[in-house]
Amino acid sequence: MKKNEKIMIGILVLITIIGGVVFAKTEIWQKVKNVTTGETKKKQSMVDNSNEDYSLEKAVENGYFVIGHNKIYNKDKLDKFIENTSINSKNRIEDSIKIVQYTTEGDPIITELSYKIKDETYLISEKPVNKTTYTLKVDNTRDKWSTQEDRKIITNDDIPGDIYGITETKEGDMVSIDLSLYAEIDYIDENVKRYEAINICSYPSNTKQEEDLSFYGRVIESHQKYILVEPNEDEEIRKSADKIEISLEENSDAIYKVGTNVKITYKGYVMESYPAKVVATNIEIKSTDKFEIRFYDKHPQSETKVCKILDKSETDKYDYNIYTYEGTANILINKEEISLRDALLNNKITMNEIIEKANQDLKDKKITGDMYRDGGSMIYQYKNYTIIKCHTIDGNRDVYIGIPELTINDLEI
Repeated sequence: MKKNEKIMIGILVLITIIGGVVFAKTEIWQKVKNVTTGETKKKQSMVDNSNEDYSLEKAVENGYFVIGHNKIYNKDKLDKFIENTSINSKNRIEDSIKIVQYTTEGDPIITELSYKIKDETYLISEKPVNKTTYTLKVDNTRDKWSTQEDRKIITNDDIPGDIYGITETKEGDMVSIDLSLYAEIDYIDENVKRYEAINICSYPSNTKQEEDLSFYGRVIESHQKYILVEPNEDEEIRKSADKIEISLEENSDAIYKVGTNVKITYKGYVMESYPAKVVATNIEIKSTDKFEIRFYDKHPQSETKVCKILDKSETDKYDYNIYTYEGTANILINKEEISLRDALLNNKITMNEIIEKANQDLKDKKITGDMYRDGGSMIYQYKNYTIIKCHTIDGNRDVYIGIPELTINDLEI
């Protein structure tokens, strides 16, 4: 028995059976008896006629834990399953996972593992405890290079959850995912079948884990279930495709209008189709991560202190006006400085992104700021300029970008 099969889990489960000693047949003894006789149920069935697509792209898209030839995908799904069903978990809950790995020839081997809490109970210290079980199903019916006899689905639906737990261990050059024993068992004699650790899957420890990538682009088609995004010219993914289809299955409540700038975070591969497809993990209405407001004071000072740089009637993106106060505002994006007006009108940036960054800078204490007691107007004070986002009781939502000394009292609102 491996060391990791002999783990203290609060109270060590120690089962000792001594020949010739008679025990009462309580519920707990019946459970111990089943364990010591090593009873498990293994069922075999012939070829699965399921037509489900288990290609690498589809398996990743479906959220399965996938072991490719040099990369693993959706590792977070496995981590969550281990967390939910760990025998050390404070709140062990039911869960299931599907694992897909591929033969050298590229045929998928599908493993399904589930943890269930039964209605049936047994007694420990006179308290009823629910029985639990793991069910393991291994399907190699799609392995075309194996013999016909070996192409079977094998199911083990009686793996006691009170003595087995899922583990992830690194041994040498391999990472092993196992159902490991969490109990020491002394058997009645040598002829009794032994419970042993059950390997679920393994992969080389140097296998790269898929990392989420991202790109910026513009929505060019918007549909109920998907959007088409044109990546920006300077994005690496643009070398693969000029149109990317993004499924909205997990983002269906959002509306992405044509022309909207978005940031797409996706699984680290691009499906070879046209338009190309990626598995998006997050969709943000966002133009860029890095930008900088450049504010220039008016010298000499002009009698017109307030200048409107964008009227709400010029675009359907804002229901408020945007002003500067005693100066002009530009923005630096991707090392290019342009007027803030042009940037807003040409979808280089949105005012929402500027305010969002100001809120984050305030939270990170990079700047100072406060909320006015006029309904919720905010002031964000940078070293070289100040932003005021109005939110007054009478409905004013205008934005002002001005000199560092600017306060709401300087504005006629």
